[in-house]
Amino acid sequence: MKIKFSKAIKIFIFLLLILSIIFPGYVDSPSIAQGEVTSTEQLVGDRVVIIDGRDYVAPQSDFMINYTINNGSDVNISQVIIKETLLGEEVAVGGKRIIPELEYPIAPGESRHFKGEKFKSKKDVSSYTLEYTIEYIEEGGSHAVPLKSGKREISILSTDIDVTYSTSTKGPIPVGEEVTYTAELQSAATVPIENILVQDSVLGELGVVPVLEPGTKAVVSQTFKLDKTTKSHPILSFDDPMGINDKITRTVESATVEVEVEEKPVEKPLVISGRVNKSKVAPNEPVDFSLSVENKGNRALNNVKLVDWSGKEVLFKDILAPGKEATVIYTARVEPGVDYTFKATAVEEGTGRNVQDTYSVNFSGIAAELQITNRVTAEDIAVGDVVTIEYSLKNTGETTMVDIVVEEPEFGEVARFSELQPGQEETFSTEQIIEQDTSSHPRVYAKDKVTGNAYEFHGDFIEILINAIESHPLLTLRLTSEPETLSEPGTVDLVCTVINEGDIKIDNIELILNERTLYIGSILTLEPGDQETLTLPGLSIEEDTSFTVTAKGITYDGQEVEFTSEPYEIKIGEDIPEEEKAENPKLSFLKKLLGVIIALAIATAGGMVYLIRDLRKGGKKEPKGTKRVKTRRKNTANRKGQQ
Repeated sequence: MKIKFSKAIKIFIFLLLILSIIFPGYVDSPSIAQGEVTSTEQLVGDRVVIIDGRDYVAPQSDFMINYTINNGSDVNISQVIIKETLLGEEVAVGGKRIIPELEYPIAPGESRHFKGEKFKSKKDVSSYTLEYTIEYIEEGGSHAVPLKSGKREISILSTDIDVTYSTSTKGPIPVGEEVTYTAELQSAATVPIENILVQDSVLGELGVVPVLEPGTKAVVSQTFKLDKTTKSHPILSFDDPMGINDKITRTVESATVEVEVEEKPVEKPLVISGRVNKSKVAPNEPVDFSLSVENKGNRALNNVKLVDWSGKEVLFKDILAPGKEATVIYTARVEPGVDYTFKATAVEEGTGRNVQDTYSVNFSGIAAELQITNRVTAEDIAVGDVVTIEYSLKNTGETTMVDIVVEEPEFGEVARFSELQPGQEETFSTEQIIEQDTSSHPRVYAKDKVTGNAYEFHGDFIEILINAIESHPLLTLRLTSEPETLSEPGTVDLVCTVINEGDIKIDNIELILNERTLYIGSILTLEPGDQETLTLPGLSIEEDTSFTVTAKGITYDGQEVEFTSEPYEIKIGEDIPEEEKAENPKLSFLKKLLGVIIALAIATAGGMVYLIRDLRKGGKKEPKGTKRVKTRRKNTANRKGQQ
């Protein structure tokens, strides 16, 4: 048997030698190198973790595979080909990744790292499968050699926990009564959640759940004594499964509960506090008041109002819950040595009780003081006159004042000084053209050289009035009618003449017939000496009547004026003299027309008489020119005589 085994070995070696001679490249074939090239893969990402041997990725986080190629062969590797396919909810993403020809090959005994494609987990996908294949090409070769195929199952990590929160009663309950709070936890996570601490946001700890497996439930409860109405919600705290943070905290405000407690009203629920930005002030200096109105009671306060010492509203809130406060910064000008008091009022909810509080502060004066006097020299000022205003400015305080500006509200800046030391005095003046009544009321703005505080000082108020000539408005109204008298009831046209006999223009004049309350008309304007006539036609007269007209207007300076005419009489009937009786207008017209017709008839008849006479004398032969002249003169003489 030994002889046979040795012969077999010899035969095997002989065959190998023959094969190596026939196939000299066999030793470099891919089949031999393939077993000597290896690959390792690692799933990486910002929030990637392995729990119980499974890969987890946080929602909406990046993840990828890092590949390490180890060349254990004796041939350089010139190219690596990686193909990845990501499967999630039956959707394939990714594809073939060809690593370009390497800058330098992977030599035998070396390793090289490659990054796979970066993927991002979606919020609505619970898991992924990442499939991959790896191939390589040897230096000088053209065929890809399969190296490895595999896949990674990736779950999306979730730590969601649904919470139901309840109490044994909603109230109202007496003060100090016990209430049981219960929290039911339902795991919606994909991994076990450990060391869950359940707390009430106001009352404290309810209990601890050591571990909550995916899909399971747990219940914790605790009993508390309540001394006031409590509104609260659960808070969860548990270990971070990914190990990134020590603890994860969840505030579940959607599970808020409230238990009402019958509370006794607090004696002084409304409290006002404040502070000021300065304790010493100059006269009329602005100060900032920082004010706070706080509800220190156990009931809400409605219609919370804060007013200053003059009753001006500074702050208003419809409602102020217990423990809450409202703040405001209020700026006002104050005087030294005066108490300034703010008052806050409100109505307590549930009791209707009116509550209030006050805050007072007093300021001391400062030594800075500038005194300014002003004097107007002109008298009997007319429009367009130049008026001189003289000033004297003296530092009567104890500190040097700088950046001094003197202004007049009506004229603007009138002087400027860089510095005034204590006791120093400056005099100056300004000239102004006066077009209308005005005033001098100087204001001085300056700063304390040491502290930089700004101040404002005022001088006396002096009126500068124009001596205007006193004017008197006067409207004279004269009434007539057409006709002036009536023999029987009828109508007349009332004529009103308005004359401005004053020395001032009057505008917007309106005329009213007082006895009939009739609007006659209006006149836009009447200058002194002007007059206008308005007619009220068709005024019906049934009996002896007396009329007056009133004119109302406005002077240039806005003064309303009113004037009334003397009574105007229109008489009817027998008591009126015959010669004063007025005829009917139509009858008068017909009489005049008839007179004209008669006159025309007489003139025509006279002309016919002269024509017949001339025709009878026409047979005598006389020089035409001489006869005509004489005749004309004679006729003329006759006409003059007739006239």
